[in-house]
Amino acid sequence: MISTTWDRMTLEQYRCFYAEEIRTVANIDSVALADAFARVPREQFLGPPPWYFRSGRSIKQPVYRTTTNARDVYHDVAVALKAGQLLNNGQPSLIARMIAALNLAAGKRAVHIGCGTGYYTAIIAEVVGSEGAVTALEMDRDLAVQSTANLIGYDQVTVRNWDGADFEPGPSDAILVNAGVTQPHPAWLECLREGGVLVLPLCVGKSPNSRDAIVLKITKKENRYSADLLLLMTIYSSTSMHDPDLKLRLNESLESRSIVRLQSVRIEEHSRNDTCIVHTPSFCLSAETVSPAE
Repeated sequence: MISTTWDRMTLEQYRCFYAEEIRTVANIDSVALADAFARVPREQFLGPPPWYFRSGRSIKQPVYRTTTNARDVYHDVAVALKAGQLLNNGQPSLIARMIAALNLAAGKRAVHIGCGTGYYTAIIAEVVGSEGAVTALEMDRDLAVQSTANLIGYDQVTVRNWDGADFEPGPSDAILVNAGVTQPHPAWLECLREGGVLVLPLCVGKSPNSRDAIVLKITKKENRYSADLLLLMTIYSSTSMHDPDLKLRLNESLESRSIVRLQSVRIEEHSRNDTCIVHTPSFCLSAETVSPAE
């Protein structure tokens, strides 16, 4: 590291600078969310050093850099949880945009599917506060054990070693899916309260090994579901919510740019028509607008 005044900053000062970086890069309006990034000690959710981190995307196999200095994890970088599996504590600015889209506030009930070691779960818990509730699901047993230990100080958080595809969330204000899937689970949509939000990455790409995804924000409006495109990202894929054929169809919608017409997700039975972008028997990505009731 270059010797500068940065060397004389405390870890808490680094954390505050990092939160400001994330606020700016992710264009976060929520003061509570930005403050959460300034409070939660990221290094305590990453396991013991050395830590392996990287930024950006690469055509070749990702190359990690190594550090034992906690200050290095307070940048907009992904840090490996299981480097051999390319399983990371995701890039903060991307996950921050996803969390911001949930419209969290004090007292809300949130579900975090694919919580890893719990870092972003802690961010969510900070925003909903002690009067809120967060259910965190992680199907990898080792990671679930770590997240349970890491989140011991958050009484409003419950961690379960569970596959999100087999879980009934119950009435929820917000659901964040932190794994690439090819379709929203019906239970995730149906459990949303009025105005509730589901944010999830849908896998695209022609290669079976592709980890690219388009992230959707789905909002429940009077038993219908409006949808917005949030961003493109690379993410570890779910094993249970992954249909290779559907992944190819989603990729076609991205390559043809028909996905930019997206306005809603439809789960009611209907015949395929001109508004259907990706139509399946269980759900449809649609260009049909969800209008307020008369």
